[in-house]
Amino acid sequence: MPRTKEITGIILAGGKSTRMKQDKGLVSFQGKLMVSHIIEKLESVTKKIMIITQNPAYEQFGYPCFADSIKDSGPLGAIYTGLRYSSTQKNLVVGCDTPFFSVHILNALRASSGEEAALIAEHNGKKEPLFAIYDRHCMAHFHSCILEGKLKITDALEQLNSAVINFDEAEWITGNEYANINTPEELEQFEKFKK
Repeated sequence: MPRTKEITGIILAGGKSTRMKQDKGLVSFQGKLMVSHIIEKLESVTKKIMIITQNPAYEQFGYPCFADSIKDSGPLGAIYTGLRYSSTQKNLVVGCDTPFFSVHILNALRASSGEEAALIAEHNGKKEPLFAIYDRHCMAHFHSCILEGKLKITDALEQLNSAVINFDEAEWITGNEYANINTPEELEQFEKFKK
């Protein structure tokens, strides 16, 4: 896909954050709010950014915020909501709690995206569906899965033309790119790591 082709960045920030005991995207991490790290990296790739959240506090970042179209449908429902409101065919999805998410991954995903319905990053043999590009063609299928109560993203992807891409051997990989921060202990542990 040419770099000139438009893409939307969709940040998922609607989780319950039960282990963090406060909204993960809005905790302070390395001198700024967690989600700010994600926004800054996405801004290097696209100016079309949205945040999927029920929390009006995310409006402070100046990007459109949308609540889940279908309540209690988890990350799959959040992706569906993002695709529903997106104006571009290709959409880069990332969680709000992954501050080490690399611009290299963003650019590599974008450059490698083609005709597939979804292009999913893989790390250490495991698919990372919140480090992925989703085509808007996924929307109807995801909607059907949600209505059927099938909320696992990897299960929903099995019936689509999806592809996997692995960056584990790339020279720029540090090992923390896929780390998500769920607890106060992890927040403290990762505070000292460089981006």
